[in-house]
Amino acid sequence: MSTLIIGAAGAVGTRLVRALASRGDKVVVADRLPKVPAFLAQQAVAAYGNIDVRDASGIMKLFKDNPGVTTVWNLAAPLSVDTAMDPAVAEAVTVGGMKNVLDGMSETGVRRICFTDSIGSFGATAPRTQCTARWLTENPTQDPGSDYGRQKKGCRELMNEFASRGGDPRFAVLPGVLHSKAVWGGGTTEYALDAMQAAARGDDYECPIDPSVVLPMIYVTDLMRGLLSLQDAPEAQLSEPERGYCIPGLSFNAEQLFKEIRRHKPDFKTSVNLNETMNKFAHLWPDVLSTKEPEADLGYAPHVGLREMVGHVMMAQEEFLARSRVVFRMVDDDGNGTLSKKEMNMFLHDLLHVPEDISSTLMPESTPAAHKNMLCRELTEKAFQDIGVKKAGEISYPEFHNWTKRSTLCTFVQDFIKEKGADIDFMNDD
Repeated sequence: MSTLIIGAAGAVGTRLVRALASRGDKVVVADRLPKVPAFLAQQAVAAYGNIDVRDASGIMKLFKDNPGVTTVWNLAAPLSVDTAMDPAVAEAVTVGGMKNVLDGMSETGVRRICFTDSIGSFGATAPRTQCTARWLTENPTQDPGSDYGRQKKGCRELMNEFASRGGDPRFAVLPGVLHSKAVWGGGTTEYALDAMQAAARGDDYECPIDPSVVLPMIYVTDLMRGLLSLQDAPEAQLSEPERGYCIPGLSFNAEQLFKEIRRHKPDFKTSVNLNETMNKFAHLWPDVLSTKEPEADLGYAPHVGLREMVGHVMMAQEEFLARSRVVFRMVDDDGNGTLSKKEMNMFLHDLLHVPEDISSTLMPESTPAAHKNMLCRELTEKAFQDIGVKKAGEISYPEFHNWTKRSTLCTFVQDFIKEKGADIDFMNDD
């Protein structure tokens, strides 16, 4: 009895894996990344990289290799702005991928699938307040006004057909997801995270949407409670059409958000520079999601409000900035505000416990210390390449900080050592 999460390395997937594993569930994770991140694999009973939902045979093999799976979460889908940039690819992933997943489930007898729909499914004719998932099922011909929304509708249609064959599909309509991570995808509601990160850095912020437009959001801790309640609910308890439920959180506009941010950063300055695509979506979507249906059928109600959410995110972003500055200064031996290859190489020597007085030019390459020297040189070159240094030979702090949003020196070194199969005493404490 286990849960398969497809698209497990995304913002929602990583949290869902943790939430399920922490309560003792068996989790199988799959993602299109070549290799599932170690922190995810450690929480799973099985982990699969290079899983592309567009590959029907690969998806079928995934199901046949995991006969104990009883529930599937299909999270493989681009966000709203990403979809607008390349609708054809998004269609193949979102709708084509859902078809392949449902075919794999039918073949192997798995009944329950949970799908993350979106407020992007609602168009201009949808209610502005107390919006329900039921409205989508009762208004199947409404135009969501975007490829993103039309693709979500295509997935619901496939799931409804799957239900007619005895399946147990469920969908959650998600508002914008807010969290304390350092990186996120290309969605419209991510403007809120961009603003809080800019404030933490001490930067001004250009708002890409109309600051007066209210949008529904949810903090990730509430989201996890809502998603687990949808997965766990007995079938007989789900009274909504097509077993669809909005997962409400909090609603606010940019003006309200900026006012709350200024409680932490009084000098935070903002301006408006509208992004045509994002602003269009912001005006299409509802303001407030209904709490009645999820509370009645799922026992779910949101807990986190605007003030608490901003406090959590601002604290996390400031701590992240502080950590990246400390590591940068540790490597910056001469304190000039940039990192040279020599400084990086010296730092890696210390990190890998290579004695300072050892030089590979004075000893045979076969000795362990010389081998470490060689690895340090190679690792330095790889780090500079991965960080994407703009100024030849030097890494600036902004470049280093942006890189640490997706990696750290320690994890970078760990992955390199594993890749090389080297036996090195690694001091993992940055």
